[in-house]
Amino acid sequence: MQIRQPVAVKFILTEMAKQQIIQEHRKQIEQLGHELEQIEEQGKQAIEQAMSQGGEIAKQVREQVETEKNNRLMQREQLLQQMQQIQQLELGTEIQNMNVETVVDVRVGDDWSKILMGSEIVVKDGVVIDIRRGGQSFQE
Repeated sequence: MQIRQPVAVKFILTEMAKQQIIQEHRKQIEQLGHELEQIEEQGKQAIEQAMSQGGEIAKQVREQVETEKNNRLMQREQLLQQMQQIQQLELGTEIQNMNVETVVDVRVGDDWSKILMGSEIVVKDGVVIDIRRGGQSFQE
């Protein structure tokens, strides 16, 4: 029988990976800054237009603008915190990156606890350096 199972993809933090992550975070922070400026400008215009339609509508528009601004500010704060965490991590640290899915053959007599332990793929600078099943290195 075959079952589907998630596979953890981890990468080993190298100086190159660290710099890439930091650079990506900086780009995202910059993008959020641009979005905040747009929200501010468009929000002012939308509030002015809504004022002509009535105070209640203007209040709703203002709340919507504030919600959007707060969402972007929270995203920016999370990115800044992640950057700090990455900068503090030691090189060689394994970091969970994503999950993918695989199909696993299950047979009578298999050790279920090992199947439940799952699999991992370890990547270093874009190259798969290890595949683990049930916590053990696995060679296909």
